[in-house]
Amino acid sequence: MRERYLFLPRNTEKPATVLSHEKVWAAIDALASQNGLTPSGLARRAGLDPTAFNPSKRVAGDGRPRWPSTESLAKVLAATGEALNTFAARVETEDAPSGSVPALVPVAALEAASDRNAFDAAGRPSGATWQQFSFPQPGASFALQVSNEDFQPLYRNGDIVVVAPDAPLRTGDRLALKLTSGRLSLYTLQEAGGEELSVRTIGENSHSLRFRHSAIEWTARIIWASQ
Repeated sequence: MRERYLFLPRNTEKPATVLSHEKVWAAIDALASQNGLTPSGLARRAGLDPTAFNPSKRVAGDGRPRWPSTESLAKVLAATGEALNTFAARVETEDAPSGSVPALVPVAALEAASDRNAFDAAGRPSGATWQQFSFPQPGASFALQVSNEDFQPLYRNGDIVVVAPDAPLRTGDRLALKLTSGRLSLYTLQEAGGEELSVRTIGENSHSLRFRHSAIEWTARIIWASQ
């Protein structure tokens, strides 16, 4: 199938900017990430249906590429303060450095990710719980979106934390910790050693907790947060 293109003229002295279907969506994902949002969060901020930018909406039922409408792009630019020429520059390939297109990592609400079916047997995100989040840095495995006020003032409702399960943990690191009971929450590491892990809760009235390693399903260091 021949790929279609959208042309946005910049001025009469330079060639038109050529935006392929793939690059337009990559630019939208990058814009969402820059603003600390998932694609659905960006759509919501722009006053659109939250599913408008979901990966499933980027291809029609017959397999043809589905483009974002001019109206939806205009609303997104207005909601983020992004200029049209800046948005076009995101997808220009002639000046873009290699590897500049952000990767997509799975993202889910913290409570939803606590579900036993949110991860497969290898500990990887799976199922319909997860959407896609554009994140430019290497080493990320998945992201979690805070959906309550329990972690204020550090993390607020709607903030996103990106985690890396393979990253080494050090005292003072913030981490996501999932127990074998299914509970998933965010903490600050105090001490790791022996048969227990000592952490401190995040939020008002913070206090220390200790978990036996045998009761922990996995831990993942928080490497980025949108606050």
